[in-house]
Amino acid sequence: MASPAASRPKDRARVIVVAGLLALGYAGVCSRLVYLQVITQNTLAEKAVRQQQATIELPAKRGTIYDRQGNELAVSIEADSLYCVPENVDDPKALARKLAPALGMDPRTLEAKISNDRRFVWLARKVAPDVPERVKEAAAGAGAIGWLPDSRRYYPKKEIASQVIGFTGLDNRGLEGLECAYESSIGGVAGKAITEKDGTGKGVLAVEDVKNSAKPGLNVTLTLNERVQYIVEKELDFVMAAYKPLSATAIVMDPCTGEILAMASRPGFNPNRVTDYKPAAWRNRAVTDLYEPGSTFKIVTAAAALEEGVVRPSDIIDCGDGEIEIGGRTIHNAHKEGGRLTFEQVIQRSNNVGTIRVALRLGQERLYKYAGTFGFGEKTGVDLPGEVSGRLRKLNEWSAVSLASVAIGQEISVTPLQMLSALNVIASGGFYNEPYVVSEVFSDDGTVIKRTLPKRVRRVVSQATARKLSEILCTVVEDGGTAVSARLRGYQVAGKTGTAQKYDRALGRYSKEKYTASFVGFAPADDPKLSAIVVVNEPKGQYYGGLVAAPAFKNIMEKTLTLMRVPTRLPEQTILVER
Repeated sequence: MASPAASRPKDRARVIVVAGLLALGYAGVCSRLVYLQVITQNTLAEKAVRQQQATIELPAKRGTIYDRQGNELAVSIEADSLYCVPENVDDPKALARKLAPALGMDPRTLEAKISNDRRFVWLARKVAPDVPERVKEAAAGAGAIGWLPDSRRYYPKKEIASQVIGFTGLDNRGLEGLECAYESSIGGVAGKAITEKDGTGKGVLAVEDVKNSAKPGLNVTLTLNERVQYIVEKELDFVMAAYKPLSATAIVMDPCTGEILAMASRPGFNPNRVTDYKPAAWRNRAVTDLYEPGSTFKIVTAAAALEEGVVRPSDIIDCGDGEIEIGGRTIHNAHKEGGRLTFEQVIQRSNNVGTIRVALRLGQERLYKYAGTFGFGEKTGVDLPGEVSGRLRKLNEWSAVSLASVAIGQEISVTPLQMLSALNVIASGGFYNEPYVVSEVFSDDGTVIKRTLPKRVRRVVSQATARKLSEILCTVVEDGGTAVSARLRGYQVAGKTGTAQKYDRALGRYSKEKYTASFVGFAPADDPKLSAIVVVNEPKGQYYGGLVAAPAFKNIMEKTLTLMRVPTRLPEQTILVER
């Protein structure tokens, strides 16, 4: 048996070992606490927040879009949205059956949303005013659902200017038109709300605990005039009914400032019911669709020839027997008329042979240069989305026939806005003005954030040349011209018709059945206030620009000039076309 003296060292050793182990354990715990509470504190805190909270975006109220006279074209109206906290739902199927009739939704679709494993889901967005009361009656006491304030986009004028304005998606963001192009201004800044778990672990959402309130978007004033827009769209409706074309486009502008007063295409659509239409109807054809301008492009050829001094209005041009061979291709006049004509008559009667003979004097380099300075082959710079630049081939890509073809508006593709902007050069005394449609961006308190002013980009031709050509273009609408149906009561019109054969790629030649009819002009000719273009794609029956597009131009301009109270300047004339 060991003596007490002998066991004492062993006990002391055990105590030391135990104390050491305890010390190590304590040190480990302390180290872990330091690690958790100091080193990884921020990471863990963020993780806890993620587990206990969910951030919900509260959409901002979009700004209002107005026409130039303050008429509302796009507004946001209050419309609540229904949400659900799925983890609070004991029986998703039963709740879905209760809510489906009140929401007008399929129960299985609702059940799928309610059974979602996310902490928060939207069940219905931007509902009609009577829906919340119906839901309240159908699902009384259901703590898993609730309402949040929201807004939906509404277009009070329906189809009017729809392709310019565009529309928004379910998330309240712009998808087309100005709604998309000006999203950063109109869209506002979304707010935030927080969902949190309560003491029992259930999710709750308190609207009064919104973290950040949504900031409303800025408002936009357009250069469009709602009443002029209405005139244009009704006239396009008539064209579509009368000639059954694939599409039709019209624009009205102030030629001296670049302001767009109206811009429309058909087929159109109602942005309040956007899903009822094919995407092709959403397109703003005035800036997205290309066509060969045909004889309206003779404005450019004539301006270049007059500016360069290769021809005078009274010069006699030999148009032969009504056809000319260039680069192995024979080009005819529309009605095969020939003879000797003054240059003024060449343009008045839209004589292809006479125009080509003048273009041969001008040469490729100079015609190409003027086509570029008139704005072809590049975007106009208009503040609308989707604009294309058109097609003007580089000079080194021109063939032996290109000079003749381009001179009469073939081998070149343009947009309606490009063609009208080119005509505006003549109306404004020789200057190219950049077109625009947004005049102001401003806040609810009236503070102007951005104001657009007319932008004179460059001088293209002299004032003298512009005046001479304007006088020539007036003869187009007089007896003997191709557009007598564009005459106006009390105003002299300067303009040009276009009847362009469409190129058939399948056949490798220009079609004899498919045409683009157009007319472009301005009035009053001696003091231009308005310019307009009408382009009709593949009209049925009649297809000449002077018979299809010129009457539409006449009706648009006559009504618009009257609306704007522009004083008449000529005795009233007999009008050949009435509607």
